[in-house]
Amino acid sequence: MALLLDTCIVYDWLMEEINDPYWISRIQTEGAIVSAVSVWEMAIKNGLGKMPLPSLAIAADIEAQGFQWLNITAFHAQTVLELAHHHKDPFDRLLIAQSKYEALQIVTYDAIFQDYLDTVIVLKK
Repeated sequence: MALLLDTCIVYDWLMEEINDPYWISRIQTEGAIVSAVSVWEMAIKNGLGKMPLPSLAIAADIEAQGFQWLNITAFHAQTVLELAHHHKDPFDRLLIAQSKYEALQIVTYDAIFQDYLDTVIVLKK
């Protein structure tokens, strides 16, 4: 099963803050996927001064890592309707909906994702 990376994982990857050799290898070999949601979230948070980026070429920086893209579809957005309301973060909710709809494992630091899906991998930071 391919790995959908939560925005925080993508961000830490770009900032070279993921140091666990096991996860580096697994992300590189299992076909990591990045959602357009993550680019959107990083762009918004950077614009608000909450997320410094190594460059403003977010999409090119991510693509240079060899990750696959997952675009947002109407079916992903509709799947949000099926989610319980464990938290309100719209970016997380759309990533969870994408993971559910596409049957992907999602990799995150946020344990609350496990309240939505059984296919969550929670990394320790």
